[in-house]
Amino acid sequence: MKNVKRGDLFGFCIGSEASATFERRTTRHWRMGWLLALMAGLLLGFAGAAAADPCQVADDGSGTVTLPPAGCDYLSPDEVHVIIDGLPPNTTIELAPIHKDFICYESQTCSGLIPPGECEAAGGDLGGNLDCFRSTVEFQMTGTGDLAGFSRLISIAVETEVHTGPRNPGDAVQDFDTEMFYLQGEIFGDPHFQHLQIRAGSSFGLSSPGHTTLTRLGPPGSAFAVDSFFDITYEIEFIGAPGSVLDGMNGTTTSNLKMVAGDNPCDVVDNGSGTVALPPAGCDYLSPDEVHMIINDLPPGTTLELAAIHKDFICREQDAGLCSVVMPAAKCEAPGGGLGGNIDCFESNLVLDIRGTGTLAGFQRSITVPGATEVHTGPRNPGDPVQSFPTDMFRLQGEIFGDPDFAELQIRAGTDNGLPSPGQTTLTRKGADGSDFAVDSFFDITYRIDFQGADGGSLDGLSGSTTGTIRMETGDPQAQEEVVPALQGLWLLGAVLLLGSITLIARRRFVQS
Repeated sequence: MKNVKRGDLFGFCIGSEASATFERRTTRHWRMGWLLALMAGLLLGFAGAAAADPCQVADDGSGTVTLPPAGCDYLSPDEVHVIIDGLPPNTTIELAPIHKDFICYESQTCSGLIPPGECEAAGGDLGGNLDCFRSTVEFQMTGTGDLAGFSRLISIAVETEVHTGPRNPGDAVQDFDTEMFYLQGEIFGDPHFQHLQIRAGSSFGLSSPGHTTLTRLGPPGSAFAVDSFFDITYEIEFIGAPGSVLDGMNGTTTSNLKMVAGDNPCDVVDNGSGTVALPPAGCDYLSPDEVHMIINDLPPGTTLELAAIHKDFICREQDAGLCSVVMPAAKCEAPGGGLGGNIDCFESNLVLDIRGTGTLAGFQRSITVPGATEVHTGPRNPGDPVQSFPTDMFRLQGEIFGDPDFAELQIRAGTDNGLPSPGQTTLTRKGADGSDFAVDSFFDITYRIDFQGADGGSLDGLSGSTTGTIRMETGDPQAQEEVVPALQGLWLLGAVLLLGSITLIARRRFVQS
C-alpha cells in the first residue's frame, strides 16, 4: 500500500479490519441509496391510491367518524331525477341533485331520541346507529321537449333520517350497510312551482339501501376517507304555478338513482395505447371553492357570481378558424401545441349558476353557454402507471345572444386571448394493464366576461367587462400537489446516498492502487 495521508481514507481506515469495516459501511450506503430510489419509484406507481380522497372526515375521538360526513356532498355523477308524469308527451324536467349542508338538531320527526346538537345515536333497523339531520337538496333543473329552454336552480330544505349497520371503532377499515329511512322536503309559492315536494326512504315504502366504507388515512387518530352511496327510490310531486311555463301541469313521478360521496368522479378508459384520450369523456371541471364574478360597471356593493361547470366535451372536425390545426373527424386530440405533446380541440358547454348580490340580491339564473376550447398538453409516456404532465388552456370562448336577461354574454380565457391559464394533469392506472385511469386535473384560468343587459330584464341598462382568475378542476388535483414534492424529496435522498457510496468506493480503490 502506498504512503497516503490518514485523512484521505475518510476516517481511520488503516489495516485489514478497518478496510473491512469501510467496505461494509459503503455497501450499506450503496444498498440504502438503491432502496430509497426504488421505494420512490414504487410510491410513484401508487400515487393515485395514496392521494387525498374528496370526502375526508376527522376521527371523532372514538376511532371512527360521526355521520353524516360533515363537509361532504352526495351527488349523482351519471344520473338525474326526472319529472315525467303530468307533463306533455316526450317532455321531461331533469333535476341534477346535490345533497349537502348537513345540520344536527333535535328532530321531532326522528324515530329515536337524538341529543341536542348531535346527529347520531344508537338505534335504527340495521343494528348500529340512526342519524337524524336537516340538510339541503339543490336541484339544477333543465326542461326537454315542450319545455326545452326551461332552466332553474332550486334549493329545498329537507329532513333526513339514515340507519347504519354496526361497525368496529378503531379498525383501519370500517365497512357497513346503510339505509335512507326518511327524506322529505317541499317548497310553496315558487314562481314556477305552486308546490314541489320530494320524498324518499323506506319509511315511505321507497326502498333506498346503501353502503359506507371508512378508511383510515394514516396512524391512529388520523382522518378517515368516506366512500358512501345510496340507491335512492324517490317520489317527486308538483303543481305548476299560475302564469308560469308550468301553469296547468301537475303530477307525481317515482323513480330511482344512485347518490355518491367520496368516489373519484373522473375515471376514463384506456384508449388502447396505454393512456387516455383527452379531454376526459364524461367528466366535469368545476370550481368547488370559487366563483367567476362580474363586478365592473355594476352598482357599488353589487356583483353577479357565476358558479361554473365545464362539461359535455364533443369531438368534431374543427377547421383552422376554431383550432390551431385541422382535427380528424370525430377526434379531439392530435400531436402538436406549445408544450411538446398534443393539441385537444373540442366543443363543450359552460353551465353557469348565476346569483346576484347587493342591489341584484334575489337575481338567480342557470344559463348554458356553448363554447369552443383548445388545450395544449405536455409529453407523456403511454404505458406508465402514472403519467403527469403540464397543460395549458390555450383558448376558450363562448357567447349567447338574446337571453331574457343578457342581450349578450361572452366568456373568454386562455393564453391565445392574452389570459394565461396553465394547468397540470395526472393519469393514475387503477389496476392491471388495460384498466381505467383516474384523471386528476386542474387549470388556473384567467378569464374575461363581457355582458350587456337585455332591455326590460333585471340587468337593463347595465353592461361591463370583468377579468379574474379561478381554478377549475376534475378528479382530485390535490393528489398531484401533495404526492409529487414528497416523491421528489425521496428520490433526492436516495440519489445523495447513492452518489456518496459511489464516491467512497471509488476513493478507496484509488487509495488501494
